[in-house]
Amino acid sequence: MNCSLCDTSLHQQITTNFYRCPTCKSYVKNNEVFLNSSLEVKRYLTHNNDVNDPRYRNFTSPISKHILHDFTPQHLGLDYGCGTGPVIAKVLEENDFQINLYDPFFYPLEANLAHTYDYIACCEVAEHFYTPKKEFLKLNRLLNSGGKLYIMTQMFEEQTQEFSDWYYIKDPTHVFIYTYPTFEYIAKHFGFRVQFESNRFIILQKIKQI
Repeated sequence: MNCSLCDTSLHQQITTNFYRCPTCKSYVKNNEVFLNSSLEVKRYLTHNNDVNDPRYRNFTSPISKHILHDFTPQHLGLDYGCGTGPVIAKVLEENDFQINLYDPFFYPLEANLAHTYDYIACCEVAEHFYTPKKEFLKLNRLLNSGGKLYIMTQMFEEQTQEFSDWYYIKDPTHVFIYTYPTFEYIAKHFGFRVQFESNRFIILQKIKQI
């Protein structure tokens, strides 16, 4: 089995289902235990993603607040992996921003992947990437030069806890886990500059086409 981001051969098994990559420092789930698409959708449908719920809006606010600060209504954005309740798009539209939607299950609008964007929101999505290498190449192509990719995902901090006990890996749809070095690898190899806002909010700014 190889790392789905950097193609390194994986040998260090950390748990029954996860391997640690020695190159990009990610944690990669064994693809033999991935959920099938119907079970994956069923899991997502259990999420309470009400776009008018103040708690949900507050949870996603790091992304929406940064976009409102960094861009104007004249810029075009994409909510990538928006799920059943595209709350970031809702908040931005309330501020007269233009933002398109894409989700492979709930908004499979392939036409929206034919444009390029000034910014992309990717909230609690990257940990679901079966093929992160392909996804980050795609996201790079979807961004205009200097455009920003706003990612929310919980990074694992190796010095603070045991991976096997960490709550975030208990979700069966979480198949790729990032660390700070993983995003540094992504920035270096996929044409971005990385900015860490917290251990669950990362901004990647496109600096070159890959």
